[in-house]
Amino acid sequence: MDQKSYELLQTSIVQGADGLGQYLKKILSKPILLVTGNGREFYPERIPVAESIRKILCHMPSFQDEQYYYIHDRRLLVLQESLPQEELRLFLFISRTAAEDIDELVQKVRPARLALAYFLRSQIDLGNEIQRAIEGILMDAFSGIQYRIENLLRRNGIHLDESQAYRVMLVEFEDRSVSEMEVDFKGSLAQLAHRYTDVIFCPLTWNGRGLVIMPDADRIADQALCEHAKVMQDLLHDWQQDFSKRHQVRLDCGLGDLHVLPEIQKSYQEARLALSYGRTKHEHGFFRCYEDCGIISNIFSGGVESAFAFCCSALGRLLDYDGENDADLLVTLKLLLEMNFNYSATAADLFIHANTVRYRCEKIEQLLMLDLRDPDVRFNLYAALRVQEILVDMHILPGGYVGRVHEKLHSSEAATGH
Repeated sequence: MDQKSYELLQTSIVQGADGLGQYLKKILSKPILLVTGNGREFYPERIPVAESIRKILCHMPSFQDEQYYYIHDRRLLVLQESLPQEELRLFLFISRTAAEDIDELVQKVRPARLALAYFLRSQIDLGNEIQRAIEGILMDAFSGIQYRIENLLRRNGIHLDESQAYRVMLVEFEDRSVSEMEVDFKGSLAQLAHRYTDVIFCPLTWNGRGLVIMPDADRIADQALCEHAKVMQDLLHDWQQDFSKRHQVRLDCGLGDLHVLPEIQKSYQEARLALSYGRTKHEHGFFRCYEDCGIISNIFSGGVESAFAFCCSALGRLLDYDGENDADLLVTLKLLLEMNFNYSATAADLFIHANTVRYRCEKIEQLLMLDLRDPDVRFNLYAALRVQEILVDMHILPGGYVGRVHEKLHSSEAATGH
């Protein structure tokens, strides 16, 4: 290690990104940015990167540490520092760079390589600690454990007003991994928060989804935002459309209602319901609020347990019969209800004879002891079937049934009764 590299390593240890950035800006005599691959700027400011930089990160080709990336029309040189087996990379953006100056600038940066690697390692370690803390917070807050989330957040340096109402939005990226979208997902929402003070709080990724916690729009100080029609829903819906267009990906968004901080788990469950409601209706790229789920939201208002009890009370005998006899009464009933009891159309969808549908219909009436001609009965059963689909999508009910294996007796055994 030469003397200059050692001195810069000490600078990185003591002063962090600020010390490194000031040194590089001085020796290069050009505007610079120190940016991590996940879209976080560390010099000259500790803020989410601007959209122009985020786009470069999203479309930047892969290159090695000893190589460089140059955008001629922007006169922008990008150098990289990475660590073996690690996903996070550190980029040095050098603006106002002519092509003929690249070799000289690369040589000037060389003594700082060790310090940049040390800073990157420190950020990876810090990021792992923060992620573990966030995972713990979310697991305690949203996994059914009764926990005071505001105390957990406060202990991790995140301060929220216990008396203020918050809502949760969940985002799913259709046919794409959340890790592919994570940089721009967090970055674009952070930019939105930067534009409108206190609008978006802590965009995260958890359990394969995006998760956003946000305050009550009526209590946001930004006057321009408060005058926005339907405030938060419109703002987020616009963000969804813009994000989808940029990445050519469909986003499904579920938005929970407002709840005070100690009850924020309710908003999380409501956002889950809104997502499942849209998916079970085979919608794509939807933005659905919990309040738009109609009678289903009323059924779930008492919690998942009460919805589960309603479903089992209405359909339990059919579920048991299907499991014990490898039957399809539940599927038949749903199609009958959706097709207004058109036996021929239902039979065509199931690839069976219409008489078989009639037989199943009679069997359903016998098991449930209900008259399927009664509109109230039909309404109640269809609501129960929708609840059952949503509970399956939320992984609260299994997606099928457990069948019983029926052993066939040999004719001699059957004759003797053995």
